[in-house]
Amino acid sequence: MTDTLSPRAPRTGRRGSRRWLPAIIAVGVLAAVVVLVLNLFTGALFFYNVDEAIEQRSDLGDDRFTLQGIPIECSITKGTIGDEVVTAFSVSFGGAIVDVVHRGDPAELFKGGVSVVLDGAWVEGDPGVAGFDGLANDGWYYSSDRMRVKHDEDYINEDEYDSRLAESRSQSQIASEVCGT
Repeated sequence: MTDTLSPRAPRTGRRGSRRWLPAIIAVGVLAAVVVLVLNLFTGALFFYNVDEAIEQRSDLGDDRFTLQGIPIECSITKGTIGDEVVTAFSVSFGGAIVDVVHRGDPAELFKGGVSVVLDGAWVEGDPGVAGFDGLANDGWYYSSDRMRVKHDEDYINEDEYDSRLAESRSQSQIASEVCGT
């Protein structure tokens, strides 16, 4: 029979592996923080208003970007490019106008006079949509494949109400002048 109460030799292998555990946890936490920070900075929604997008057209090239503008009612045209059904229209903001060809279904609340946010890129040339002449007529159009209608439940912002109302009237006047109404 062996004596179970006699001292045993210490184990050296386990103690060395525990020494690295805090370092491994610290590296994991640091990696998670870096991923979180990168997602916060790249996940923000940034868009160009129509006038800004035109000013920066050469810098944007054929890169995708997000465009914001107000559709001009009289320009909205359903048409086709080949077998694909598209919606062509012109949007305005800041006194500038851009022609848009949107592939896919338009947003549910899409209509003239209600701001839209579009994802796509500049294309040089004629849109090629039968019945759509475009109002910009500058040899460029914006090809879009994603549309969101800007809408929220905050109908009146008392701090900016007067300036937003004046801007809305200005945009309506531009659309009226372009459409001849």
